Amino acid sequence: MRRIFLFLGILLLSISVSFAGSQNKKAQKYYDKAVEYFTAQNYGKAESKLLKAIDKDPNFSDAYLLLAKVYAKTSQIDKCQQYASKAYELTNGNNAEVLELMYELAAYNKDKKGMEKYGFELLKLKGQNATRTEIGRMEQLAIQYFQMGNMKKAEQIYETIMQAKPDYTYAYLNLGKIYIAMKNYNKAKTVLERGVAAGVDNEDIDFILASMYCNEFKEYKKAMPLLEKLINSNSKYKKDAYSYLINACKETENLDKGIEICTNFIKEFPEDKLTPEVKKRLEQFKKVKEAQKTKK
Repeated sequence: MRRIFLFLGILLLSISVSFAGSQNKKAQKYYDKAVEYFTAQNYGKAESKLLKAIDKDPNFSDAYLLLAKVYAKTSQIDKCQQYASKAYELTNGNNAEVLELMYELAAYNKDKKGMEKYGFELLKLKGQNATRTEIGRMEQLAIQYFQMGNMKKAEQIYETIMQAKPDYTYAYLNLGKIYIAMKNYNKAKTVLERGVAAGVDNEDIDFILASMYCNEFKEYKKAMPLLEKLINSNSKYKKDAYSYLINACKETENLDKGIEICTNFIKEFPEDKLTPEVKKRLEQFKKVKEAQKTKK
């Protein structure tokens, strides 16, 4: 019984009435009256009018959808499934309201394949207009698949999210973190770079990508712009970004930049525990630069 109440609670958030209409005037008249009864919460009379509308127009998708909602509201879940499925068939999966209801039914029945199917179709249909809730529940599925060891399914879901909503930060970030947990740094780098290329502006992505450039790939020049961005934006990773950037300057023999960054760190964090080490690094940069001048 508790599951029914949970289902109805979810359904209440998505109840609305569609108006695609029927060419059959009698069917439309029955449907319009059913809408009035439904709005007034007179579900028995709404059901009666909707059955008559369907009898007059067996392809009246709106009538099937509203009737499915009537049965959901009256806890007749089997009938709800029957009429929602017919609405889905008639709309060829191109109606967001129908897809939402099919997803909720799948969730109610703990049908993971159904949740995946209708969740995918809804994301593809709505694209950039997909809501945070619609995306978030697909992410939960992806995480579940990852925890079950089904990385292929998790990847597929995140790819669908990224295609539907290319500026959705957390698809790139979370998939990148999954790859890092698997020590698949090449895939992690690729997906995080896609996020940056898509215009995603996120300090977590910038820092994780920059640290991978330095630690796993020794691509210090690629890391440097991201690290400078983190420093200049007063990111929560600012001190770590300084540390990585100073080392990147050393590895790339960028003495002038190294002197600049060390000097800035000392001014900004004069009492920090890392400051003595940064001062030593500053002196090393200066000595190397002076030695190069002498050779010339």
